[in-house]
Amino acid sequence: MANKIIFMGTPLFCVPILKSLHQNGYNIVTTYTQPSQKSHRGQKVNKSPIQDISEILNIECRTPKNLKNNDEEYKFLKELDADLAIVCAYGQIIPKNFLNLTKKGFVNIHASILPYWRGAAPIQRSIMNLDNETGISIMKINEKLDCGPVCSIHKIHLNRIQNFQDVSEKLFTRDLFGND
Repeated sequence: MANKIIFMGTPLFCVPILKSLHQNGYNIVTTYTQPSQKSHRGQKVNKSPIQDISEILNIECRTPKNLKNNDEEYKFLKELDADLAIVCAYGQIIPKNFLNLTKKGFVNIHASILPYWRGAAPIQRSIMNLDNETGISIMKINEKLDCGPVCSIHKIHLNRIQNFQDVSEKLFTRDLFGND
């Protein structure tokens, strides 16, 4: 039987990763994302991009407000008996007691060259600080924020005319492993 994978993410730039995993035959058993929120003009309730693509791909999607002290989600994940959790800009800190609920742990896809720009908005920080390069760091999650061992880093060059969308597309789609 194929490895069971949990995917945790929220923003649009995580969608190509989830789609690629699904299209390449990985067994994504559930996704986690932030709950729907009111936004834009008229305060319409909008699902996250990961929730939208999960529905299209027919993958169960869970949207808890919080994982901390959440016995229901802890029990659910424990019963899944998953092999791996992949996290990409999920938007919540994974509680320490959750990190042992998969056989191979939790892996984070972080949008900066760690240890620089830990935490939220790393792409925006790279642009605002006029960095010459940024990238993706693949790391094992531990109990501290973006401090686990880094397994791999993929760098790209930044230029002064790129905005968040340009950099996100370059990081998370066609040019990640190619030349920039």
